[in-house]
Amino acid sequence: MIISSIVPLPLWSAASRFPRQILAGFLLSLLSLPAVGQIRINEIVASNRDTLNDSDGDSSDWIEIFNTGTQLNLGGYSLTDDPEIPGKWVFPDGKFLGAARYLIVFASGKDRAVLRGQLHTNFSLDSGGDYLALHDPNGALVDEFSPSFPPQKRDIAYGVGRNGSRGYLSPSTPGSINGATLEGFVADTTFSHQRGFYTRPIEVTISSETPDATIRYTTDGREPTTRLGQVYTGPIAIASTTVLRAVAYKNGMIQTNVDAKSYLYTADIIQQREMDRSIVGSPIYSREIQPALTQLPVVSLSFNSADVFGGSGIHSNPSLSGTGSEREAHFEFFDPSDPEDSTHEPAGIRIHGGNARQHPKKNFRLYFRSDYGKTRLIHPLFPGSPVETFKSVLLRGGGHDAWTFRDDWDNASFIRNEFLHRVQKEMGQPSPSGRMVNLFMNGEYWGLYELQEFPHEHFNADHHGGDTDDWDIVKHGAEVESGNAIAWNEMINLAENGIQSGSEYAAIQRFVDIDNFADAMIHRIWSSDEDWLAPATRNGQSISTFFDDKNWYVARRSRNGEAPFIFYSWDAEMSMGIPFSRNESNGRDNPRSWRNNFTRIDNRNSPGIIYDALRQNQEFQLHFADRLHKHIYNAGALSAENLQRQWDQLVTKVQTPVVAESARWGRDSWGGSRGAAYTRNSQWIPAVNWVRSEFLVNRSDEILRQFNEIGLYPDVVAPQPSLQETQLSSPTDLALRTTTRGAEIYFTTDGADPRSPSAGGIVPLITRDHPVQAFVPSLESDAEIGTTWHQLEDPSNIDQWSTGPNGVGFEQFPASDPNFTDLVRTELPDMYNSNTSAYIRYKFNIPDQATIDSLGSVALRMRYDDGFVAYLNGVEIESRNAGATQWNSAATANHSDALAVTFVNFDQTEALNLLRPGENILAIHGLNRTRRSSDFLIQVVLEGDTSSAGGSLAPSAQIYTERIDLDQTTWIKARSRATNGSWSALLDVLYRIGAPASFENLRVTEIHYHPTDPETEPEQEISESDNDFEFIELQNIADERVDLSLLSFREGIDFQFPVGSFLGAGERGLVVSNTAAFLARYGSSVAAAIMGEFGDDTNLSNKGERLALEDSAGEKIF
Repeated sequence: MIISSIVPLPLWSAASRFPRQILAGFLLSLLSLPAVGQIRINEIVASNRDTLNDSDGDSSDWIEIFNTGTQLNLGGYSLTDDPEIPGKWVFPDGKFLGAARYLIVFASGKDRAVLRGQLHTNFSLDSGGDYLALHDPNGALVDEFSPSFPPQKRDIAYGVGRNGSRGYLSPSTPGSINGATLEGFVADTTFSHQRGFYTRPIEVTISSETPDATIRYTTDGREPTTRLGQVYTGPIAIASTTVLRAVAYKNGMIQTNVDAKSYLYTADIIQQREMDRSIVGSPIYSREIQPALTQLPVVSLSFNSADVFGGSGIHSNPSLSGTGSEREAHFEFFDPSDPEDSTHEPAGIRIHGGNARQHPKKNFRLYFRSDYGKTRLIHPLFPGSPVETFKSVLLRGGGHDAWTFRDDWDNASFIRNEFLHRVQKEMGQPSPSGRMVNLFMNGEYWGLYELQEFPHEHFNADHHGGDTDDWDIVKHGAEVESGNAIAWNEMINLAENGIQSGSEYAAIQRFVDIDNFADAMIHRIWSSDEDWLAPATRNGQSISTFFDDKNWYVARRSRNGEAPFIFYSWDAEMSMGIPFSRNESNGRDNPRSWRNNFTRIDNRNSPGIIYDALRQNQEFQLHFADRLHKHIYNAGALSAENLQRQWDQLVTKVQTPVVAESARWGRDSWGGSRGAAYTRNSQWIPAVNWVRSEFLVNRSDEILRQFNEIGLYPDVVAPQPSLQETQLSSPTDLALRTTTRGAEIYFTTDGADPRSPSAGGIVPLITRDHPVQAFVPSLESDAEIGTTWHQLEDPSNIDQWSTGPNGVGFEQFPASDPNFTDLVRTELPDMYNSNTSAYIRYKFNIPDQATIDSLGSVALRMRYDDGFVAYLNGVEIESRNAGATQWNSAATANHSDALAVTFVNFDQTEALNLLRPGENILAIHGLNRTRRSSDFLIQVVLEGDTSSAGGSLAPSAQIYTERIDLDQTTWIKARSRATNGSWSALLDVLYRIGAPASFENLRVTEIHYHPTDPETEPEQEISESDNDFEFIELQNIADERVDLSLLSFREGIDFQFPVGSFLGAGERGLVVSNTAAFLARYGSSVAAAIMGEFGDDTNLSNKGERLALEDSAGEKIF
């Protein structure tokens, strides 16, 4: 239903009571009345699907305003969902609401405040409960839901009922009188039998604790309603695969959400129409076909079949995308091996993917929101993950790593994508979690799938902190999926301008965590993904890949705290030897191989351009080599033995379920049906064995050679340790060697790199918060000061200049996106509609000539809209979009707002000779494109860099001359240094001495969480708080040494045991709040047992709390 914004209450007709002339005069007088009418928030729907559509056809949330008094001009009134921002969305002036009339405002976030047409706020409502208020033009509160309205259900309204009290309302009544409020919620339905696999007939009872509630159920996948489905009258007999969906309702109450239970019988599943008889009845596979269905966790989806498979269904029309393609479904999950591992939730379902949409076995995306049920799925889907609630999940059918891609496609493993996510985690980097499952659709077996997280803003907020609004999500094609592109564009701009100097390298690390980025590039290049970035070669010949810029996701927390981008592995199924590429010289298909070379990727506006810029930087080159060495050598994540272990785990997991996949999809493909089904033994086993014995064994050595060719892995051979095992039961010694002739080995045992990058660093000259002077010139001022304002000496009219922090300009439209509101901190409002020029001065000091002499480079970084000319101590050093430089000059070209908010780097090393000891001046002539331009911005950063290439010995570095004693857990870091001063990659190994700590050998024997107040004089001299006397005591209960290195308390208190920490057999150790306070109370005799102090001002709660001890990999010990 679509209605207009203002809806009259049809109680009387003014025209029937008054002559036309009197009525006209009456209406005219009303238009001039002050805003004195009484209005209220009458009704809201915060989880709208079917109650009311806006003019765009969207089912936006909505708010109904009702005027109980005389006609009212709503101009200046406002709605808000934030008690701190009372005027968040303002009604337009001249928007009148008549007596006893209703006004619908859509809470859509579309921000439309126009007199003609529908009204839309700049916020939406949270169905889980949200603050909502109405204020008058003076900011006085008129009406509110405080602290929030209660949680909302789909298509159930909340507002003022017929009796004047607030409550739930059904049906909703947009634009008319509300009915009576509902009494409460019908109690959820319960089923006598849990979802799962069954072999014998059962009778299922469904009940609700609400007396006289009616229950309806369906068995065809459709959603039961108060009108659809069979009325439950008694136990339901089930003897074959059946999906029950049920709802309970009662007049005057809010109905339950829909529940679902899948009862699966393997004996009839293998006889389903789509199951290939040649596999089901095969003497090779017949004994495995039923176990193949039960050996993985199960996802069961139920839905109206026509919505998915009908003529207008999403499966029948796979190109449909976006919210309009979403259909209602019910998600169930259970693990046949664990009856307690079971959950369900109504959801929205869409087809997912690019080319794979055309494959017969499609991928699906599921969304959990209040349109269907709860706003999140709440269940620990992924073992070991700290996140147990989900806004959405993916079901990946394998795509190009499945038999259904092409009729000759015998390279499928079904596990490449999940394997690569696990490898990225093994490298110490975040990656979406996943697990292999069997999928059922309305009870039909649908195949082997990967259930996976999706790295959107909710995923990142859940895993890395902050709110969803804090995160920028950018994906292939530089498409902004959430947040904005400001940080992304600034990072790309830095890369495009080059990252040669130390200051440029430091600047990009605001956006790039070097370890994460290097690992991400190593990971994707190692994977040889032919559906990622370009260019790519094989044996020196160019190869054509599927697309040149595809399948990457990055995320950054850019608001309410700032962190670098996270680079994720994504959609990596077309990798690890999948033979999709062609040789560009002859056009022939390439055979599968481990020799693809992606080390020169450089796609614009993608991670490729960042990589291409960084690999020119000497510090990055060695750091990248360090990460390579860490992962490939010494049992690292990319060592053949580690890769094969991970691969074997997944192969074993799906080895039997692949038999069921063969029965379901062995004949089908995008290219047509096969004459004979592909099978596990004939196609799958050879495919996964090739990956294991060829790709995993050879690929790491191949990329080392490729990276060495382009300077990302040095010729100097890194130290080779005599010990390959890193977990040792008792003390020993270690030998190091290198095969590089004449090279010496340097090592440390304190965790430091034996090489220091350089003795220098960044010298800030003008910072982001630097003070600035700014002035809008005129004809008169030009006659007075001319160009003297370029010089160090203040111009004669300096008292007329504005002063403030760095960031000069104005913004006329703060609601635009992007805008300069947060960047402009010294405002020039008089510039608008007056002048296109502004004069800006930055004074800065350099202590002495030695500081200038130490600088190897200088960089000028500019945010500018639209042009500028820069003068250093009176000499022009840089300009952009500048022609003449008169007092009223304009920019010669536009520099868009989207570009203006990102810093542009300008190398000013040639201007080093202009710097002088003492005071200096950087003067900027800022240029706008036109006087009527709605905004203007100039922000400057000037930095010197003292870094030098090569690096030197770290203070704790020792030259290796003899074997190293390992009498306790020791962190060895070592490099080889050639006679020409060049360094090898870093050997980075933690040798653990003693048994690893575990629940079996380590106990907490005392927790002193509420000690007495300080009483003695020595205690009182140290502390006045009883918290300082808290401690935790641990004991080794084993008969051997237990290593505690890098164990961490992460709940209750913060503390990490230093490398080398251990407890001998039977020994006790103490972690204390304050060492001095502890010794004052208990004496120096216990000092040797103290292993450290609580960190980050944490203490034990007097009310009791959860304590958790984790190992260095994040696994809980207790």
